[in-house]
Amino acid sequence: MEFFLPISYLNDFVFCPYSIYLHQVFDNNKEDVYSAKPQQRGKSAHSNVDNSKTKNSKKVLSGSYVISKSLGIYGKIDQYFVDERKLVERKFSLTTIYRGYYYQLWAQFIAMEEMGYPVDALYFHSIKNNQRIKIDKPTDKEIEELKNHIRKIARFDFETEIKVNPQKCSHCIYATLCDKTNQDHVYA
Repeated sequence: MEFFLPISYLNDFVFCPYSIYLHQVFDNNKEDVYSAKPQQRGKSAHSNVDNSKTKNSKKVLSGSYVISKSLGIYGKIDQYFVDERKLVERKFSLTTIYRGYYYQLWAQFIAMEEMGYPVDALYFHSIKNNQRIKIDKPTDKEIEELKNHIRKIARFDFETEIKVNPQKCSHCIYATLCDKTNQDHVYA
C-alpha cells in the first residue's frame, strides 16, 4: 500500500513537527475551536481561490488537487495559469518566505509536471499587498533536499522529545492545546 503525505505537512513540519500531530487530533473538531485570526484569514483567502469564478476554467486551474507518486505527496494548488504555464502559491501576508513555503511550492511543481502540466514559472503571491514574487525552479540539489524532508516527516516519531521554541510556540494555533509548552499563542 502506498503512503502519501499532505503537501501542507511540508511547511507545518518545519514550523513544529508536533503541530502535525495536534492537527490530526483536532481535525474532527470545528476549526474555530483552535484556529487563530491569521489562519482564519488564510482559510478565507484560500476559499476565495477555491470558489472563484475562474476555478478550473480553460485559462486558470484554482484549488485543484495534485499528486506526486515520486514524492509520495498530495494536496491542492492555489493557481495554475494554463497559457503562461505559471504556478502560484498564495499567502495572505508574505513578509518572509520560509523554507517550508518553498517545499510546498516545489512539491506542487513536481506534482503538476508528473500530471502532465508543464510549469515554466513559480511564484509566491502576497494577497495583503498584491505582490507577486518569482522564484527559481528547484535545482537537483533542492529536489533531493525536499525528498529528504519528506522522508524525515514520514519517519518522525511523535513520541520523541520535541524541541520547544518559545518564539514559534507563541505563534502556534495549537499552543493552548499543546502539552509540550504552557505558552498561549499571541492571538488568544
